[in-house]
Amino acid sequence: MATEPSAAAESLAADIKQVPQETGVRERLRAVACEVACALERVNTLSREELEALGHQTLALAGEGTEHLGFAMVAVSNVFWREQFEAVPTSRRLLLLPKCLRDPVACAGTFDSVGLHCAGCGACEIAGLKAWAEELGYLVIVAEGTSSVIMRVLEGDADAILGVACMDSLEKSFQTVTDLGVPNQALPLLYDGCEDTEAEIALIVELMESTGAAAEEATHSPLPLLRETVSMFEPARLADLLAGQVLEGALFADPLTATDAIVTDWMAEGGKRLRPFVTMAAYAVVTHGAQALEPDADAATLVPDGIRRVALAIEAMHKASLVHDDIEDGDAFRYGRPTLHTTWGIGAAINAGDHLVGMGYGLVAQETAELGGECVADIVAKLSHAHLELCRGQGAELLWQREPRPLRAVDALAIAARKTAPAFEVALYAGLRAAGAEVDEALLHRFSLYLGEAYQALNDLDDWHADADNKVSLGRDVLAGRPTVLRAFASEAGAWDALEEWTGSDDSEQVVARVRAIYTETGAFDKAERLVARLREKALEAADAAEPVALAELMRFLVRTVLRRKQDDG
Repeated sequence: MATEPSAAAESLAADIKQVPQETGVRERLRAVACEVACALERVNTLSREELEALGHQTLALAGEGTEHLGFAMVAVSNVFWREQFEAVPTSRRLLLLPKCLRDPVACAGTFDSVGLHCAGCGACEIAGLKAWAEELGYLVIVAEGTSSVIMRVLEGDADAILGVACMDSLEKSFQTVTDLGVPNQALPLLYDGCEDTEAEIALIVELMESTGAAAEEATHSPLPLLRETVSMFEPARLADLLAGQVLEGALFADPLTATDAIVTDWMAEGGKRLRPFVTMAAYAVVTHGAQALEPDADAATLVPDGIRRVALAIEAMHKASLVHDDIEDGDAFRYGRPTLHTTWGIGAAINAGDHLVGMGYGLVAQETAELGGECVADIVAKLSHAHLELCRGQGAELLWQREPRPLRAVDALAIAARKTAPAFEVALYAGLRAAGAEVDEALLHRFSLYLGEAYQALNDLDDWHADADNKVSLGRDVLAGRPTVLRAFASEAGAWDALEEWTGSDDSEQVVARVRAIYTETGAFDKAERLVARLREKALEAADAAEPVALAELMRFLVRTVLRRKQDDG
C-alpha cells in the first residue's frame, strides 16, 4: 500500500475478501448474483462503485454478511460477462492460473519474467489444467497479476480471459481487464496464501469448456482502437508512417542517419501508448460515434493515416520529454532497459530528445493538405502550449530542488500538473479538432487539469512502491529532493525542519525509513489518498458533461486507466 494503514484498516480490507468455505454458500451467492445481474444492460462496463453496490445487494438478498462482499462482486461480474465470454471461441481465450497452485517442493517448473513454465510433472493441478486448456485452443499463462496477460490481449493474441487467483489479486488486477471491455470470468481461490491453496477445479474446467452463440448485447470496448494504436509502433508500420525514417541496423552506416535510427528505435520501445490512443480514439468517436467503441470494430478503417501521424506527433513529444526527464533525474532505466543517455551519452541523448521535438511538429505540419491550414495551426498552437507548460513545470521542480523552501500542497500541484495535464489536453484536442468537432476548450482544460493533478499525486504515492519494470526502488522522490504533494502536506503539518534534517543524510535507507515515518505521523499519505479520490471524482464529473456520449465514455475510460495504482497492474 502507498499509505501506512492501521491494523484496523488492514483487518477491514481482509474482512470483505473472505471466500465462503461452504460449497452451499458459494452456490447460493452465485445464484442470487445471477438474479441481480442477469437483467443488467451490457452496453457499458460496470464501474468499481457499481459493482460494489450490486455486491451489497446480492449479500442482502442471500442473507450473508459483508465478509463475502468481494466474492459477491466477482459473482456479479461473472454473470455480467458470461454470455460474451462463451461467445468467444476457445482458440481466442487466455487462461491465467496462479503459480501458488504448484507444489513448491515437488515442482520441476522454471520461472522467467512472464511466470512459471510448467514442466508437466503432475505434482499439482496446474499440469492437467494447462494441458486440457491448450488442447481446447487456449493460450495459458501461469503467473500472478495481469501485466503479461494485458500485453497478450493488446497484441491481439486473445479476446477473452479466464482467470484464477486469490481475492486480493482479482480485486487489483481484473478491473483493468473489465475497463478494457474484455469478456472475462474470474474464479477466486478458496483461501489466500502463496502456497498450499486450493481452487474449484471442476468449475474451472466447466468454464474452460463452456461455449455459446453470439451475445445479444455487446459491451463497448476501447480495445480495437488500443490494438490499432499499439500496432502503429511495430517497425514496418512505423517506417511507413514516418516515410522510411526507421533505419534498423544502420546506426553507424552513415553518421547523418544515426540520430534518426536512435530516435525511431526509442519511439518503438515500451510505454502504454495512452496519448496517441487518446488522439486516435477522440477522432474516431466524433467521426463514427458509438460504433467506434464496439468490440468488433474494424479500427484500421476508423482512422486515416493523417490522424495516425498526428497521434505519432503526440507520442514523439512525450518521448522527448522522457529522454530529457531521465537525464535531469539521473534515471538509469526506462521500460526495463537502459535510458538513452546511459547507452549513448548525455549529449547524444539531449540531441535525440530535440530531434523528437522537431519530429513532432513536423508530423503535424505535413498534414496541412489533408486537415487544412487552420486546423493544423490550431493543433500546433496547442502542442506548443503543452510543450512550454511542461518545460515550466519541470523547470520549477529543478529550481526548487536547487533551493528547497517550505512548500504548500497547492504549489506542489501547480508544479506537477504542468508536467502532465497539458499533454492529456493536447492529445484529446488534436483528435477532436482534426475530426472537425466543436471543442469545449474550457471543459477539456478542466478535465485535463483534474486528471493531471490526480496523476501526479498518485505518482507521488506510487513512489513508495518498488518498480521492478524500471529497476527502481521506493522513496526516490525523497532522495532526489523533489517537491511532491506528500512533502507539501508534511510541511504544512509542521514537519519541514524534520524533513530537511533527514533529507540531508548520506544514509539513503535511513532517510527513506524516517521520511516514511514522518509522512505517516503527519497524515501526508492519507491526505494524498483523499486528494486523489476528490480529483478523480471531479475528472469523472467533467467527463460526464462531455458530448457526444461516446466521447464522455472515452474520457471516463481515460480516468480509470490513468489513475490506476501501480501495484494493481502487477
